[in-house]
Amino acid sequence: MQLSIIIINYKTPDLTSRCIESIYKSKIPFSFEIIVVDNDSQDDSKEIITLKYKNVKWIANDYNAGFGRANNLGLEKAKGEYILFLNSDMILKHDTLDICLTKIKSDNQIGVLSCLLFNEDGSEQRSRFYHVCDYKELLKMNLFLEKIFAFKDKELKAVIGAFMFLPKQVLDTVGGFDPDFFMYSEELELCLRVRKSGKMIYQTSETSAIHKHGGSTTDSLWSIRQKFVSNLLFYRKEKGVTGFFLYHILFCFNSITNFTLMWLLDVKYRRNYFREQKVYLYSFKYFITILFWGKAKQHNFLKVTI
Repeated sequence: MQLSIIIINYKTPDLTSRCIESIYKSKIPFSFEIIVVDNDSQDDSKEIITLKYKNVKWIANDYNAGFGRANNLGLEKAKGEYILFLNSDMILKHDTLDICLTKIKSDNQIGVLSCLLFNEDGSEQRSRFYHVCDYKELLKMNLFLEKIFAFKDKELKAVIGAFMFLPKQVLDTVGGFDPDFFMYSEELELCLRVRKSGKMIYQTSETSAIHKHGGSTTDSLWSIRQKFVSNLLFYRKEKGVTGFFLYHILFCFNSITNFTLMWLLDVKYRRNYFREQKVYLYSFKYFITILFWGKAKQHNFLKVTI
């Protein structure tokens, strides 16, 4: 088996079906399998998907395990020499899989491969990261400093988890997703471990895919809070208690600085700014858990869809 494609489904049978359909319409001159891990959808997802795509391997979770843990469950059953973690809200081009597999097989230094991702309107998405668990990523969010300093993007350090192509051998070496992350930052943490193992992160521009960004999540307030929790957990794990407090110091510094300048920007920015600050303040009890225990029970504090 050349490739195992792992897709997480949670109450998105239409999106997942659309994604699978794009796979079967692709140019695939190699053996592959599709594994769908269902995060306890409690709907008719299984009937809709497995009736239409009989070759799909269905794994039913008895609870919503989140993104990383569900992918790990699929990884345990995967037989492919290469693994593709694929979001359910993706649509592949006819050559995406063929080009990506050819590329990753041709260069054994590639530990994680992605392709360009576009929105449905044709605009390119932010799908690559040059600052991972790096204080520069926080300073770049400061409206004042961003105008003064040129924060140059250098080496690619991570790609978005919606499309991650990896050799199974690399995953056997570094392990799968960290189960302490429920959603968000888990792909950044995995990419960091891959880079530490001596492999590189690569994004090919030879092909692309469409990503209905946010199509598999429905609660924006939950999303903001979860990003805070996961990002802070990442800093706590990688940089310890010092990193935990420095994250908060820089965030508060940005908040104060941006507040003085935000009136020069549009109403949408100001609205998003105040909403983000409110979510940050209400999330402090989860931050305390991260500080003392180095983990967070993210899946318990708000209803989540993934």
